[in-house]
Amino acid sequence: MKRPIAEQVIVISGASSGIGRTLARAAGARGAKVVVSARNAEALERAVGEVEAAGSEGLAVPGEATSEADAENLCGRAAERFGRIDTFVASVMVTVYAEVEELEAEELRRVMDVNFLGRAHAYRAALPHLKASRGTFIDVNSGLSYRGIPLQAAYCASKAAGRAYFESARVELEKHNSGVDLCLILPGGINTPQFERGRQKLGEQPQPVPPIYQPEIVAKAILHCAERPQRELPVTWAAQKLLWGQKLSPRAGDLVLLRNGWKGQSTGEPKPVDSPDNLWETIPGDPGSHGRFDDRARASSAWTHARLRLGKTGSVTVLGLSALGGAIGYHAITKRR
Repeated sequence: MKRPIAEQVIVISGASSGIGRTLARAAGARGAKVVVSARNAEALERAVGEVEAAGSEGLAVPGEATSEADAENLCGRAAERFGRIDTFVASVMVTVYAEVEELEAEELRRVMDVNFLGRAHAYRAALPHLKASRGTFIDVNSGLSYRGIPLQAAYCASKAAGRAYFESARVELEKHNSGVDLCLILPGGINTPQFERGRQKLGEQPQPVPPIYQPEIVAKAILHCAERPQRELPVTWAAQKLLWGQKLSPRAGDLVLLRNGWKGQSTGEPKPVDSPDNLWETIPGDPGSHGRFDDRARASSAWTHARLRLGKTGSVTVLGLSALGGAIGYHAITKRR
């Protein structure tokens, strides 16, 4: 067990929008001191305003994820203002929607620099502070770290690299009895602004692979891990199903993606390939925490709720009993016919 959220200092990179932004607001509402970072200074100030409106204290530290100096500055400013760091959450990301043969070398390098090396820099900078507080480093990773999908090779590769990197780091922490926990959050398709702001070569508006969920579900899971760390936490039933499917039959996953991998990632609405994106520079304005899919996004996940309340074994048991109950009911109905 770690400190209660109300007593924690939580640092969030990638907090200008999406999951990071939602998390900042949720942490503030529970009394945590919150330090937010990203490139978009305007959005960060809005995030701090939301934290303060929720009744807590916040600090904005603009920075570039690929800069080691900015990572050191972020952690230094947080410790200077609030005395320590209890939890560091890495949520920064960029992406390019394109088939592999269309990816330029500099685009692939940029995605890896931000999504992977940016986390490595953040971890190195946060580690001395987390050792002092016996705190937690939480990587907002992805179920796609286990399963590459069409059009997102760069993103999937960056997430897989992060997962392997942190597996190594986790064992090292345990060997040295550091008291630091390292958690990976593995969300499914989440309604965030990244789908409007990511670079795309589809000529169509990207979307999360359905079913789509609201970012508040992920924020709740992250705060759970900040108090009760878990090695890896799939968030939403879609994410868990993807992981199990990949273990059982990767080839079956290939066949599903051949059928749905392209159309499932696009709304079908035309979008110029030269539309503004945030791959290299932030887009002015405040994107907020939600994307354009509020009318389709689910506000709750029964699987995630069970996982947080009952743990992995308990949630699997509930799922099994539900499946058994469904099978018995179906058999009874068909037998009567």
